[in-house]
Amino acid sequence: MISNSNNTYYKTDTKQNKIEQILNEFFSFTTKEHSFDASSPWKPPTDIYETPDEIIVKMAIPGTKPQNVQVSFSKDTLTISGYRTDNSPHKKICFYQVEIRYGYFERNFYIPKPVDTNNIKASYTDGFLHIVLPKIQQKSSEEFTIKINF
Repeated sequence: MISNSNNTYYKTDTKQNKIEQILNEFFSFTTKEHSFDASSPWKPPTDIYETPDEIIVKMAIPGTKPQNVQVSFSKDTLTISGYRTDNSPHKKICFYQVEIRYGYFERNFYIPKPVDTNNIKASYTDGFLHIVLPKIQQKSSEEFTIKINF
């Protein structure tokens, strides 16, 4: 038979742990998801996928003005950087939750396939930056026959 006092202790201990967890999440930003280092750029969420003819990059940067975004491609690396400002007209006295990042952002992506750099296209619609990197066939430097010894 389970003692009522042990059961009460377990319920109290569980509630105490839950309360401590809530308070820790509320008063500190120690989790990786919510830790903000003002000295380093933030990293917008990005999807990269391949179609038969292209590599597509889709980055979520809502609230960022298109003129504040730069895209460059060098060798096999795509770099996207920019700046998002908080233009809220409200004076902030107390924060209850902080998840939206502002300031400088930057991402660098290794592109594993040869790309036609003359035909890269970028567009910005509904808070998403879309970059289309057309793939090209990498030509072998020279053809040669390999003799098989029997």
